[in-house]
Amino acid sequence: MKKIGIGIGIVLAVAVLLVGGYFISKSMTPDNKTVVNVSNLQQQIVSIGELATIEYNYRNVVALKDSRQIKGWNIPLTQKSFMVVVEGTMKIGIDTSGIIIDAPEESQAISITIPKAKILSHEIHEDTVQVFDEKSGLFNRISIEDWTTLAAIEKQAMVDKVSETDIFTRAENDAAKMLQAFIEGIVPVEYAVNVTVDASP
Repeated sequence: MKKIGIGIGIVLAVAVLLVGGYFISKSMTPDNKTVVNVSNLQQQIVSIGELATIEYNYRNVVALKDSRQIKGWNIPLTQKSFMVVVEGTMKIGIDTSGIIIDAPEESQAISITIPKAKILSHEIHEDTVQVFDEKSGLFNRISIEDWTTLAAIEKQAMVDKVSETDIFTRAENDAAKMLQAFIEGIVPVEYAVNVTVDASP
């Protein structure tokens, strides 16, 4: 089971930061043209830190079975197993410190290149874990290390799963559209703004 949402709260933070800094990000030329101060604009965008555009929620049933062995043979009374329902959340987006802004002086054009999307955070909600069919071997009890191992395996499995989808491309496109719209809303109307995703491998 999965659920994908858009990170609205962080987008609003972008708007506040950009709009708040707009009036110190431009200056007037002798012929009364407005020139955006690219350095100030980049500092404001970088200060955001992270822009999460997709929240991926999942709920899975995961099983663990283990026995102690000698030369490939299971030792009696050491088999243990349990099944758990785990819920987790991944936030996917861009790191704004990797954004590059190019605006040749008095060109009235701003080109912005954003880095590729990545997983910004990944958490399994331990308070929602449900355990089923728990069986401990007499000489091999279930321990906290078992849960830690299971959680690590499940997190990596989910990373592998989303990596096979287009979710990172979608996150990049969402980030590009959001930044394009906000920056167009705060710079002079005569400026052309173009936001693209870093095309390097």
